[in-house]
Amino acid sequence: MNPEEYGRMHDLETHYWWFVGRRAIISTLLREAVAQNDAINHRGAGLRLLDLGCGTGANLPMLRESAGARGWVTALDFSPHALRFARDHLGAEQISLAQGDALHLPFADDSFDVVTMFDVLEHLSDDSRALGEVRRVLRPGGALVLSVPAYQQLWSAHDEALHHFRRYEYRGLDHLLRVEGFQVWRLSFAMSMMPPIAWLWRRCVLPFKPRRPRDATRHSEGAVLPAVPLAMNQALVKYLEMEGRVIARRPLKFGTSLVTVAFRK
Repeated sequence: MNPEEYGRMHDLETHYWWFVGRRAIISTLLREAVAQNDAINHRGAGLRLLDLGCGTGANLPMLRESAGARGWVTALDFSPHALRFARDHLGAEQISLAQGDALHLPFADDSFDVVTMFDVLEHLSDDSRALGEVRRVLRPGGALVLSVPAYQQLWSAHDEALHHFRRYEYRGLDHLLRVEGFQVWRLSFAMSMMPPIAWLWRRCVLPFKPRRPRDATRHSEGAVLPAVPLAMNQALVKYLEMEGRVIARRPLKFGTSLVTVAFRK
């Protein structure tokens, strides 16, 4: 990604509804996963958590809180440009940054209680190998908390601009996780209000947009994040917070994202 785009992403991730709402959903799932799993829960306030593909780091404060008072968060990204922005979110101690490749993780076996990957797996050329690496560095019974874009039929210039290799189907992701040695505990669609909007936008609007504009519509190399009024932004965040609470109880049947919690067997 162009270094300028990391700056744009950094500016958006702390307040734009999509990022804030996704963070709320993931936070709820992560809290439920820790509470439900004895292999993690017995560690009390001392979880070791790895965030793969941390980007510009907006999720780090939430992850630090989830790790507990004596926990530690390690945030890894392939891009040194992203990590420079991530330093802005370090704040307290007990967070470390590392540069590395998700296909060749620079960590020992059985090093972490939780691994998080938020819209990262679709960027990797070999998702099976990446999940194998995640399983290797997780302790037995450890949790993977994952989000990916859903529905291959929604593939568009948006995905190409973000350097995606694929979008995921529900059954395909479930099968992939099980083949790679995970027990799927929660698997649900998310962003449930988005499928018709995304389809119309990508089929009827995005093809006619310039590839790399630099204007108020907030493009990121063609990835469109349309500006919304403050009141609408806040309403969408509230909706997604509610959606996270629903997903913690039962899976949703549709949405433009898939979220999952899976435990290492």
